[in-house]
Amino acid sequence: MSLTYLIKPSVDTKFYIDYDWWEQSRDDLHVYLLTHLSHEQQEALGDRDLREVFDYVHPESGEVFQLDTLRLAIKESSKDENFIGSNVGLIDSVFRALLVNGNEPLSALELGEITGRNAETILKTVGGVRIYRGIRPFSSAHESGT
Repeated sequence: MSLTYLIKPSVDTKFYIDYDWWEQSRDDLHVYLLTHLSHEQQEALGDRDLREVFDYVHPESGEVFQLDTLRLAIKESSKDENFIGSNVGLIDSVFRALLVNGNEPLSALELGEITGRNAETILKTVGGVRIYRGIRPFSSAHESGT
């Protein structure tokens, strides 16, 4: 166990989606990601290969990166002002905020601003021992793969 998990997180601690957690989970990431799409969007995807990859150009930075069909649909969904809001559960709201942010680590304070939720409540929920939907504290050790 890494020392980052022995340190009590604060509202300034950054969080991210740990996709390795999903690999070890009994839950299916693609099935969960589908729940973030509207019923209409799910139907529009139909029988398409959700893992087909496309080049995506970030509208502000011009950076080109690859997104699969499902993540591209989520990127489109995120344009809806209600995608992250009070009508969405706390964990889903935080997960969506991290998705929209390209999984760049965000603090509980930043997540609170994005989701409209209390930063302390976010911290108590995702900063504890239990890992919800792969959301966990980030440290620079994650970048180096340690």
